[in-house]
Amino acid sequence: MIVALTGTPGTGKTSVARELEGFEILDLTEFVKKHGIGKQGDKEFNVDVTEMRKKLEEEIEDDQDTIIEGHLAHHFLADYCVVLRCDPEELERRLQKRDYSQEKINENIESEMLDVILTEAVGIQQNIIEIDTTDRELIETVQRIKEKLRNDETGYGRVDWTDHL
Repeated sequence: MIVALTGTPGTGKTSVARELEGFEILDLTEFVKKHGIGKQGDKEFNVDVTEMRKKLEEEIEDDQDTIIEGHLAHHFLADYCVVLRCDPEELERRLQKRDYSQEKINENIESEMLDVILTEAVGIQQNIIEIDTTDRELIETVQRIKEKLRNDETGYGRVDWTDHL
């Protein structure tokens, strides 16, 4: 089984991936840098998504349970796509702890409020699992994901941050 684990930076992707037992973890940021997929722009690294997909298809073994973890993971067609979400106010606190610039924090908060990653995922993926990580302990989030994967329980659209706009 291949699971794309995605979400705005700060929603908990890396922490969740580390705790999901039984999966090989592919850190998409490391993968992209290792394979030289993209270019350094003025402010950020711009990824060639088509090239990324092609390289992932070459690297991932069908018989290996794999989590592709990263905020671009939803661009790779997976058996399941888990989209992690977080309340914008909590997301701001998390990103401040990472010493993100205020400009980058605002960009990510706006992306979360506008459902950018979820909307992109809906256009690509068939089996989407949306999880709000705002008030959940890590272990609870991991258990919910495991349960939803085990029961083939998909769904999205319950998380709405438009009241923050």
